[in-house]
Amino acid sequence: MSNFGNKQSWVLGACIGVLVLAGALCALLLSGNRASPVQAAVQEQIPATAVATATIVPNKNIVITTPGVDPVEEQHRQEIESIVIRTTMLPGTHVYGVDVSGMSREQAKAAVEEKLLKSPPTIDLKFTDGINIYPATGEGIHAPAPTNAPQEEDEDDDAVDPAMKAAEAAGADDDEPAPTSAPEEGPVAILLKFDAEDAVNVAFSLMRDSTVPYDLFMAQVQSIAAGKDIAPVPSYDQDSVDRYVAKLSSVLDTPAVNASLGMENNQLVYKEEATGHGVNQAALIQTILETDPLAGETIDIPMHELEPTMTKAMLQDKFILRGAYTTSFSDSTKNRKYNIRFGADKINGTILKPGDVFSANDTLGKRTRKNGWKNAGAYENGEVVQQAGGGVCQLSSTLYNAALYADMKIVERRNHSMPVHYVSKGRDATINSIGNLIDFKFENNTSSDVIIIAYTEGNNLHMEIYGVPFETDEYDRIEIRTKQRGSQSIKTVYEYLDDKPTSYQKTVTKGSKGYTIQTYKDYYSGDTLVKTDDLGISKYTMFPKKVQVGTISEDSGSDSSDD
Repeated sequence: MSNFGNKQSWVLGACIGVLVLAGALCALLLSGNRASPVQAAVQEQIPATAVATATIVPNKNIVITTPGVDPVEEQHRQEIESIVIRTTMLPGTHVYGVDVSGMSREQAKAAVEEKLLKSPPTIDLKFTDGINIYPATGEGIHAPAPTNAPQEEDEDDDAVDPAMKAAEAAGADDDEPAPTSAPEEGPVAILLKFDAEDAVNVAFSLMRDSTVPYDLFMAQVQSIAAGKDIAPVPSYDQDSVDRYVAKLSSVLDTPAVNASLGMENNQLVYKEEATGHGVNQAALIQTILETDPLAGETIDIPMHELEPTMTKAMLQDKFILRGAYTTSFSDSTKNRKYNIRFGADKINGTILKPGDVFSANDTLGKRTRKNGWKNAGAYENGEVVQQAGGGVCQLSSTLYNAALYADMKIVERRNHSMPVHYVSKGRDATINSIGNLIDFKFENNTSSDVIIIAYTEGNNLHMEIYGVPFETDEYDRIEIRTKQRGSQSIKTVYEYLDDKPTSYQKTVTKGSKGYTIQTYKDYYSGDTLVKTDDLGISKYTMFPKKVQVGTISEDSGSDSSDD
C-alpha cells in the first residue's frame, strides 16, 4: 500500500506542476502587449535548443524543461540587428576619399559629387608612335600650322580700279588683323566618369548580413571603423576618347596624295600619287575602352596605310580636258589678288564622283579674316564695299564658264546686280561672302569622276575640268554666246547739301547701266550647229549716278572751291 500511495502522490504532484506551468505560459502569451517589438522578434527566433529549467514542488526529484533565451546570445543578436537595419553609413566609411560616416545615402551622394566636381579623377594612360609619348591629358599634341597661304604680291597701281583701291584703303582698319598662324588650341584630354550613386550604394550595403557569426561580424565592423574607402569603378567619357583620337590623327597622319593634273611650262603634266599613313582610329578607340585607365599603361598607336583614290594610271587612261576658261585679275588690288590665289588653292584638285554636286561656298568655306581671307572690294547694290574674301566671285564666274564648256549640269547660278569687268555680261556667277546665302553649284552628270584644276599663272586665273570624253556622237564641242535684249540708261540723282555753296558739285557714285542679257549654249559637231540650249536671262540693275550739290547762294566776288 505504501508503494502504491507513493506512486499516487508522485503522479498527483506531477499533474499539479504541469498545470501550474501551463497557467504561467498562458499568462505570458496573454500579456503580449507588454513585450516590445524587438522582444517579440527575439521570441520568434529562439533556437529550439535554448532551454530554461523549472523545479516542480513538492517533489524535488522531478525537473521540467521549457523554451528560454540565452541572454548573451540575445544581446549579440540585437547588436547585429541594430547595425544591419541602420539608415546611415558605418563609422570609418569613405567614398572616393570623402568621409561619409553617419551620413544618409542622399547626404553621402551629394558630398561625393561635390568632391568629383572640384577634383575630377585623372587618367594614367599614355600613347606612343614609336618615337614620341603622348599623355592622355593631351599635353604636347599640336596640330600642324597651315601651309597653303599664297604669297602676297603688290598690285600694279596704274591698273587698279580706283574705287576698289580707295574702298580697300578705307576699310583696312575696320576688321581685326589677319592671323599669322592657326590659333593655339587647348589640350584635348581623355576624361573619366565615376558613378557616385553606385559607389555610395556599395558603401551603404556594408555589413547588412545578419547571418554572419557575431565575432566575425564585429571584427569586420571594427576594421571598417579603422577606415575603408570605396573606390568607384571608372568609365571612359566616349566623346573625349573620340576627340583625343581625332586630335592624334590630325597630328600623326600623313595623308595619301592623289595623282593630279598640273601645268608646267604651259604643258599638262600628271603628278604621281603617294601612299599615306594614318592612325587606325577605330582600333585605337577599341583598345582604349578595353584598357584599365588607372593601370599606367602605354599603348602603341595602331597605324595603317592610306591609299590614294586617284592614281596616275587612272588619270592617263580616261581623262581629257572637257572644258576650260581663263580670266585676268591684273587690275586687282593686292588683297583681291591674294584672295583669288587663296581660293584657287582650295578648289584645285577637287574630285567629283558621278552625281556629286560642287558647291563654291562649301569648297571655299566661310570667308572671314580668321579663316585666312583678306578684306577686298566687292560690288554691292551698285557700290564698292569691303568684304573678307572680296574677289571670290571671279573664282565662281571663271569656273561657271569652264563648267558650261565641260557640259556639266548647272544646279544653281545667279548673275551679279551689276556687270563685272572680268567676264562678259550674262556669263558671271555671283556668290556672297556674308552668310554664304548665294551659291554657285554644278553637278557631275557624267558616268565617271571629274577633276577640277584651278591655278593662277601671273595675274591670270585658270579653271579646267577633266573627265571622260563627251558620251555621245551628237556633238564634240560647245560654244557660249550672249545677246542683249534691253538696256536702261543711267539716271542722275542729286543730293542737296545745305552747308555747301551752289558752286559745289561732287559725284559720289558713277552709277551703272541696266541690261537684260540672254545667254545661249550652242552644241557643234565639227562646224555644224546641232542644237542650242537657252541658259536664261541675266538682268543687271540700273544704279543711278549720285551727285552732291550745294544750295547756299554765293555773294558776288566771293571765292569758292571744291572740298
